[in-house]
Amino acid sequence: MKRISFGALACVAALAAAFVLPAGHAAAEEYPATLSTSGTSVAYAAPDTAAITVGVVTDAKDAAKTHTDNAARTALVHKAMKDLGIADADIQTTHYDFSQRYDTRDDGKTELVGYTAQNMISITVHDLSKVGRVIDAALAAGANRIDSLEFSASDLTNAKTTVLEGAMRDARAKAEALAAAAGVRIIRVATISYADVYTQPSNSVRYSAMVKEASADFGETPIAAGRLSLEGLVNVTYVIE
Repeated sequence: MKRISFGALACVAALAAAFVLPAGHAAAEEYPATLSTSGTSVAYAAPDTAAITVGVVTDAKDAAKTHTDNAARTALVHKAMKDLGIADADIQTTHYDFSQRYDTRDDGKTELVGYTAQNMISITVHDLSKVGRVIDAALAAGANRIDSLEFSASDLTNAKTTVLEGAMRDARAKAEALAAAAGVRIIRVATISYADVYTQPSNSVRYSAMVKEASADFGETPIAAGRLSLEGLVNVTYVIE
């Protein structure tokens, strides 16, 4: 009969414990207790550029006349912008559409009644004092639609840094409040993620099919640039004990 020494068994058990305990300790280090919070912040910047989208829309029964009228009025709008000192690079056609117009008769049938041409132009203005004059000049020259007026800033580096720093402080303050309430302590930051900082124009004006008759006595359209609002969001996970 084979005999097994209890001393040998004790040694084997001790060796097994020596290998198991460090593994459990490593698992605890790999998955520490954590606390996750999010932080938000807002910063402001002064705009220095405006983008105005104007349009020339013409209707006629004849296709050639529709196109010719639209081209002539659009050319006048381009000339008016250049007369105000707007560079060619800051005048861009963003959309052109030429379509047929149909009407439904009493008998339910449709018939061609004319054509519509639409030419949309984006105008970038770097001197904000000219924004009102640009709108008025475009309308006086033949534009009969203004789709949007949006402000932007050419350099937002400092504002983006400020808003992300503020969001991190907000996340830390929330984490410290939660940790204190839970009776734990923050050890270090485990992970950080952030959403792209985006800009909200606080003064964005939009018009739908706005028509203003050309006249020698109308005053300049008052435009206020206001300020841009930048919002940031961070998500932070902290190791706690």
